Amino acid sequence: MLYLQKGQENTLYLNINNNSRDTFTDYTLTFTHVMSKEVKNYVIDTNDANEFFQNIRYCTITLDLETDDLNYEGQYTLEIYGSPGTQKVYNGMVVLEGTAESNPFTEYISDNEVNENYIYIQE
Repeated sequence: MLYLQKGQENTLYLNINNNSRDTFTDYTLTFTHVMSKEVKNYVIDTNDANEFFQNIRYCTITLDLETDDLNYEGQYTLEIYGSPGTQKVYNGMVVLEGTAESNPFTEYISDNEVNENYIYIQE
């Protein structure tokens, strides 16, 4: 699981580079918010030889969430696709932490501790 900070630059170290996968010209990082199903894509161009050919084990990418931020805090699914051909190379979870001062929901705690209330959300 990855942890990202809302409204900041986040550095990711990924084991994708042109020395290991020279068939891909870029990678698309697709973030899907778990609750709202909102999808946001970031494209990483790996044609820069200075950046993506130096290290044979990993590359460093920076997601600038200051200027192009994800809208919601919380959990996202992250899928990384290699292009051309959009082959999926990674699937995982991301938690976007932010600076919210209060919870975006009202918490209700029952006086009856034996009773448990569940909310079921359908897709």
